[in-house]
Amino acid sequence: MMRINGETASRAFVDLFAGQEIFSDPAKAFVAEQDEQIILSHLQFAERLFPKSGLGLCPVSHAKIQYFSQSCEQILGHPLEKLVKMSLPDFFGLIHPHDLPSVQQCFGFIKAQKPGDPELHRFVIHYRFRNGRGEYIHIRNEQLAVSIRENNYIFMMLYRDVSKEEKFYHVKLEVHKRINGNFVKIHTYHPQQEDKDITPRQNDIATLVIKGFSNREIADRLGISIYTVKNHKQILFKKINVRNSIELANYVQRSAS
Repeated sequence: MMRINGETASRAFVDLFAGQEIFSDPAKAFVAEQDEQIILSHLQFAERLFPKSGLGLCPVSHAKIQYFSQSCEQILGHPLEKLVKMSLPDFFGLIHPHDLPSVQQCFGFIKAQKPGDPELHRFVIHYRFRNGRGEYIHIRNEQLAVSIRENNYIFMMLYRDVSKEEKFYHVKLEVHKRINGNFVKIHTYHPQQEDKDITPRQNDIATLVIKGFSNREIADRLGISIYTVKNHKQILFKKINVRNSIELANYVQRSAS
């Protein structure tokens, strides 16, 4: 199996955005805006629209301009001058190494969708990111496009630290589509994560946990000892980064949504 690191993940990212001008309709091109003044004026406006997010410009679609908003410094936890000088492999190297393979799978999933007009869809990836203090935070990374004029777009990234809002369980990709003027989540993609695969027995136990059964009741229903139930639960807790049965139930319910 190929080892995924910051460099291989950045190549997948480049591969995803290098074809932005093609998409699924060859009769209609979707071109990345390259006029620097137009881009900067719209970025300043976008910063006011998303005051709680850090704003970045797609470094592939807009290769001539390296841009991070001032708010990225606080959200990502690195000085602005460092962020704007980072190479793509350096940036992806700050993503938790256990999350990188799944992030790369998300890029592959997006590329395979061929969604057409980029302004109709937004893609949100959740992963862990190392800040300047060496701590991993839960980042919500939204990819979106804004139409500037006919078939010309600015491709942007929105970064939010949601560590205090939502416990991180695993990497996931949310697909949002504009419907009646609002973006609605239409799909959640969960990448394969081999180290977090749940065995059939563990799945049986997790299902009964959701239903509120005690360890003794689970043991009786499955015909195993209570110590086996406790052991499986401890392995589950470690696999999916939860601390107790309530968080385990929340994890399973989120994964099913």
